Amino acid sequence: MKRVIYLVMAALVAMVVIVPPAAAQGENVQQALDRAQERVQAAKDYMQTPEGQAALDQAQERVQEARDNLQQQGEQARENAQQALDRAQERVEAAKDYMQSPEGQAALDQAQASLQEARANVQQAVQQVQKAREGAQEKMQEVTSKVEQTMEQIPKSGGPPVASIFLPAAALLVGSGVLMYAVLRRR
Repeated sequence: MKRVIYLVMAALVAMVVIVPPAAAQGENVQQALDRAQERVQAAKDYMQTPEGQAALDQAQERVQEARDNLQQQGEQARENAQQALDRAQERVEAAKDYMQSPEGQAALDQAQASLQEARANVQQAVQQVQKAREGAQEKMQEVTSKVEQTMEQIPKSGGPPVASIFLPAAALLVGSGVLMYAVLRRR
């Protein structure tokens, strides 16, 4: 079958590829057409010979084998898909049975209770973080007011007294420590 197809394709290609350049170069178009027809006739003659018939029979057998193989593979794929579907349905039924059993209901109740407990813990943690934030803001306001008071007390002749810087720095450190403690305590 392949040989036949190749011969026919060669004849068609010869007709399509050779004829236009032949006309463009001034070659006799009739001669090119005759050669192409001779090739087509040669392909037809080959198909009439026992070798051509044998090649055609062999190609037909291969096509039939390919069809049979494809059909077998299709049937096997259908069987595999049906088995997978059956297994999935069995698993769904088993899951339904488990959820309707006392053990399944107990597991569901336990999961719901754990979820509620987790929600409560999260809300509590959010409240603690808000309280810590508010406390830190109050500390920052205190420190800011102390810094402003210190700024007013700075003499115009030079820098501030060394002791007046330690108090705001200590307040910042204490406030940061409280905030870090609250954050780390929740982890």
